Amino acid sequence: MSSPDLHFDNTASDEMLAAEATAGSRAAFELLVERYGGSVVSLLERRLRDHHLALDLAQEAWVRVFHALSQFDPGRSFRAWLFSIVVNAARDEGRRRERSRVVSLEEFRESLAAKEDREHTDERAVIEESLDCVDEPFRTALLLVDIEGLSYDEAATSIDVAIGTMKSRVNRGRLAFRDHWLRLSGTSAKEQTIGGHS
Repeated sequence: MSSPDLHFDNTASDEMLAAEATAGSRAAFELLVERYGGSVVSLLERRLRDHHLALDLAQEAWVRVFHALSQFDPGRSFRAWLFSIVVNAARDEGRRRERSRVVSLEEFRESLAAKEDREHTDERAVIEESLDCVDEPFRTALLLVDIEGLSYDEAATSIDVAIGTMKSRVNRGRLAFRDHWLRLSGTSAKEQTIGGHS
């Protein structure tokens, strides 16, 4: 059994750290949190559109990870396994919010109207809003592959679908994102094709 006081450097693999954390190493688990903490919060924030809620849910997700470590298969990708827990936490929270939601659609329309009133729109805001407009499950596929950088195989494993399904979802998500981005940025498809990104 590993010593809980053992220290690791950043060259240690995720899978090795997970195994050491399972054996009782707090340092190994803390390094995993340090390595993926930002990505976990980022994914949750993009899914839930609420920074403070994302921070709270990230802590809950890491508690889930800690308690589930004994079930982790070292032959699998830790990153895929981690994000499967994070996505499930986001889904659970989404269901809770759906049950208590009253006027979120109206608020969304109002935010779009306010956005259209501004002469200069921040490009990052357009990207975020375009992502937010992509329907599930395609948005999660985009977040995992294009934002968090998971491979198709890792992303498919994290939400328990076939790799072909994941590729299809990412492709459809990209097309939907492009359509929303063109609409929200005021760029026509013709301009995009002829004029490029200038």
